[in-house]
Amino acid sequence: MQGTVVALFVAPDKISGSVPKHEVCALALGFEGDSRATKGARQVLMVSQDVLREFDLSPGVLYENMVVDGLDVMRLQRGEQLRVGEAILEVTLPCDPCIRMERIRKGLKKALDGKRGMFAKVITSGVIRVGDSVES
Repeated sequence: MQGTVVALFVAPDKISGSVPKHEVCALALGFEGDSRATKGARQVLMVSQDVLREFDLSPGVLYENMVVDGLDVMRLQRGEQLRVGEAILEVTLPCDPCIRMERIRKGLKKALDGKRGMFAKVITSGVIRVGDSVES
């Protein structure tokens, strides 16, 4: 499976929202400068561009770190490793829609069930840029 990174975001804190980036440094704890950059399974949130199109959402609004075109991230398997730019990410678990989705649009939490995206953790650090391939 292969896709392309079409947008990258970091959220310095959980309140201010996401800041668009053209490239990010994926470190052992996640994307540099992101509030989720900690140990654990929820370091990087990947969302399929098709989901944003389906719900007419702008990139970054779902607090995702990476938007991928040409790949249904929900079909990725836990433990699957992805080469993204210079980095290697490991798929960890699906992201369940939370109450913040209701602040975006009423009914969005339920509508995004099973579509919200997949979390990954950084296995090998490296730079990720918009336009990079996502390869499993």
